[in-house]
Amino acid sequence: PKKRTGSSAHSKAIVKFYDAIYRAVLNHIPFDKIKCVLVGSPGFQRDDFFKYLVAESVRRDDRILIKSKEKFVLCHASSGHKHSIEEMFSDPNIASRVTETKLVKEVEALNRFMRLLDTHPDKAYYGFGHVQKANEELAIDTLLITDELFLSSDVVTRKKYVQLVESVRERGGAVYVFSTMHVSGQQLQQVSGIAAILRYPLPDLDELEDIAANHEAFAEYESDEELTEAERQRKVEARMREEMKDMGF
Repeated sequence: PKKRTGSSAHSKAIVKFYDAIYRAVLNHIPFDKIKCVLVGSPGFQRDDFFKYLVAESVRRDDRILIKSKEKFVLCHASSGHKHSIEEMFSDPNIASRVTETKLVKEVEALNRFMRLLDTHPDKAYYGFGHVQKANEELAIDTLLITDELFLSSDVVTRKKYVQLVESVRERGGAVYVFSTMHVSGQQLQQVSGIAAILRYPLPDLDELEDIAANHEAFAEYESDEELTEAERQRKVEARMREEMKDMGF
């Protein structure tokens, strides 16, 4: 609500606004599972709301809020927009108070990936193909994936990413599923929505594919030596027909 000092209508609007937040907090936050609740705002609105929440929880005898009031952390935010969440977590004082929370660990993992991408790109892979290859090499230490991929409405897509996540966990890797509602999840989306921090450097994927292709060519060459002349001729003709078909003939 816009400020109109001394206005009773403004005061009622503020109370209505606080009551809406109070109900949302009560209905949607699982206090038995979470470790803290950040309350951020410009000015002193966060302090005023927290006083309202404490007083109202006592008045309504909402035991869960009374018992959980120590979980609320008040901090400065320049606005009510989503980018301010990232701003709050950039504050070292706030980060130190909520250091064990899932979101802070996600942000730390993403920041570490971004640093590696600049300094040691052979330990930072992104994109499904590259990450899948790294998993096959047992190289993934930490997997980062957006909920948009992990919980995709497309069954085939969801199954593909769920299998990858389960495989990484089975091989001892840590997995963080990022909400695309949060700034860190949106940043991860910009690099395909899936990324991995590796235990050890891997050569470039193109190099790995060249090695695999050379191996297959060598194996094919060895197998050709075991064919009769007629069989080799038929194989060459079949290959030529395939190549002509690919070229549209």
